[in-house]
Amino acid sequence: MSSRSFGPFWPNLRHADPTAERTIHTLRSSNLPFYSAVWTAAKSCKGLLLFNKRFYWDTPPARSSNRAGKPRKKGALVDIVAEDGEEWIKVSTITETRLLFEKAKAGWEGAGSSSDTEGEEDGVVVNGSGATWTIRDHGGGSADDDDNDRVELLRMAQDLQKASKATRVRYRHPKVRFVLPKIHKGRIPAIDAILDDIRATGATVQCADDIPSVLQDDQAVPLHTETLLNSKTRPNPPQPALHLTFSRLLIDPFASFTPTINIDCTILLALVSDLSHEPITPELWFHRAVQRQIELEATQHLLPTSLWPAMANKELVCTATAANRMREIVALIGTPAERRRTDLLLGDDEYGGAGKSAEELRTAFAATSTHRVPEDWNLPVRVLAAEIRMENLPPVAEKVARRLTDINRSVFLFGWERGFTTVSSNRTVAKMIEGVVRGAAEGWNGKREGGTGTEVEAEGVGEGEGEEVVGPDIWLCPTARSLVGKEKGRKD
Repeated sequence: MSSRSFGPFWPNLRHADPTAERTIHTLRSSNLPFYSAVWTAAKSCKGLLLFNKRFYWDTPPARSSNRAGKPRKKGALVDIVAEDGEEWIKVSTITETRLLFEKAKAGWEGAGSSSDTEGEEDGVVVNGSGATWTIRDHGGGSADDDDNDRVELLRMAQDLQKASKATRVRYRHPKVRFVLPKIHKGRIPAIDAILDDIRATGATVQCADDIPSVLQDDQAVPLHTETLLNSKTRPNPPQPALHLTFSRLLIDPFASFTPTINIDCTILLALVSDLSHEPITPELWFHRAVQRQIELEATQHLLPTSLWPAMANKELVCTATAANRMREIVALIGTPAERRRTDLLLGDDEYGGAGKSAEELRTAFAATSTHRVPEDWNLPVRVLAAEIRMENLPPVAEKVARRLTDINRSVFLFGWERGFTTVSSNRTVAKMIEGVVRGAAEGWNGKREGGTGTEVEAEGVGEGEGEEVVGPDIWLCPTARSLVGKEKGRKD
């Protein structure tokens, strides 16, 4: 919030008497009531991602060398991006009176106007302040599009709908929610009609009567829209401890994980790599990718910070194809420690991993690592046959399958068909799948002109397969870990 909102009084505001008339007037004249409403709405959210983010629904024209400035894009401003991007919230502190004034410009007239004529069927409403309005019924129910454009709240709803339709988060369009703390439903039919028009865009609407409060001690507290700015006699609503508020707002990257998670070969290798378990001294013969991973591991340990939290209390499975490929790689270039960890991870026989309980496997695994192995890590990883029934998947799965190698087909289509979250560090494949699925949903036939480069050509796609085409649930590990490998000419 800019200090310019408070004018020259801002530098002394923090020292001012909060009950003084001048202080209250300054605050009322600033944007503070709006920002306060935004923060109140944000405190009821989970997975808070962004404030004040603009989203676009059209591709801007290419910038001309003969014209100065950037090309204009059509977009909508979202006040709160929550649910890890899956929900957009628009807050408006517009009053009922102001909303009626805006609607009046769209063809409504005040009561007693000289334009009243006999035979017209008018509806009379009275707002909370006693002002009377006559609603002209011109037939056909709702106002036309030109009239609706004059009501800013409805125009925002229409713009947000367009932006949402152009955006996908985990294959789905974000949900739109309006928070209107100064509007009451069921009191003025004209306002209720506007609210219905907003809902018709697909958005949900929360008025002063039904806005959920922030939670205190897990109990709902009724929300009072009045604050000290409105009345010195009405107390502020009870506020929860900050740690409760922020713990709810923080994004949980594992919240959407299924009880069973499917592990890709890239993650199986990361779980057993020496790079993940002990300090490694770089050697001249190390591949550059391995040297980079050593640098990353020195600043942020992959297992304790990412993989083990992601797998906590989950049933761990992988396909036989992924397990066999991992065994082949470890047998070819793995160190003795990496081979032992592979045996313990998969419950194999060579190093005595078979037949052990989860606790025994964790204890043996901990002996090969400098990290403390968590007790909620469920070993071994169960190896399952990748029997994929394509008839259980949407038609776009056939397009995806044609682009995958055998091992990636067994991993990603298996997780998709079973409904499991797949954990992988193969960003290239994950983005390709997302692009093909999105292309099928939206009817792309090749890369879109002016696209960002993340859109992948959806071969054979003509008409969209539907809005609700949902691809596999893939969680991308932020970084990979390779096996250290062997120096050329070295044999173990």
